[in-house]
Amino acid sequence: MATPARRSKIIAEGDSWFDYMPGTDLIDCLRNLFDYDIENFAKAGDTLENMIYGTGITRHFQREVPQIYTILNRIEHVQPKVFLFSGGGNDVAGDEFSSYLNHNLSGLPAFREEFADEMINGVFRRYFEGLIAAVAQRSPNTHIVTHGYGHTLPTGEGVDILFFTFAGPWLRPALVQKAILDETQQRNIVFRIIDLYNGMLANLEATHSNFHHVDLRPILDPHTDWANELHLTNSAYARAAQRIHNTLAPLLAA
Repeated sequence: MATPARRSKIIAEGDSWFDYMPGTDLIDCLRNLFDYDIENFAKAGDTLENMIYGTGITRHFQREVPQIYTILNRIEHVQPKVFLFSGGGNDVAGDEFSSYLNHNLSGLPAFREEFADEMINGVFRRYFEGLIAAVAQRSPNTHIVTHGYGHTLPTGEGVDILFFTFAGPWLRPALVQKAILDETQQRNIVFRIIDLYNGMLANLEATHSNFHHVDLRPILDPHTDWANELHLTNSAYARAAQRIHNTLAPLLAA
């Protein structure tokens, strides 16, 4: 039987790691393996900018009401001990990924280190600080728990359903377009971005008592734990959920 703490309502917002239609995801695993009560607002493909500030517009070029208002209202009403958040992958991968790269024949470094640092430690950090402040204003005792993905390989694998590629690939196309063909160099660039992102989240955790970064890199094998470039296998999602559970349990029990 679930403990009262574990059955406390959790609000969640995120990307496909919380909303993965072709298979299981972290929310599925947290519910099924640990009996968490999660109200999930996640949508596959969502970006930090849209989740935190809203970027949708109507066909008449008027701003749509951002979903974050609904989520913040729910947080204020429920006063959850935990707000689960998953985001950032779609702000780097896919169409955005090429902006982190120079053409390999240009004589410039293949990876735009200064640009990546500005985006991750400047822009994305500011987004998260905005989220932390907004949640604290509505529910001062709510803890935000997030993760920084893991080291993946730019294999060129997307989400395949039957004989149709439903989504992706998100990494290898941009690398090849920029003539970055060496597999070690490709891997190092992707790993570097993931490390920068996790470093930023860890720094936020060190400076904000109600913000918690779950580092999944130590438990995810880049060679065996990925179903495609951006999503884990079912068993890897289960292990990642276990690691998140290790952070959630003491927060909910407090």
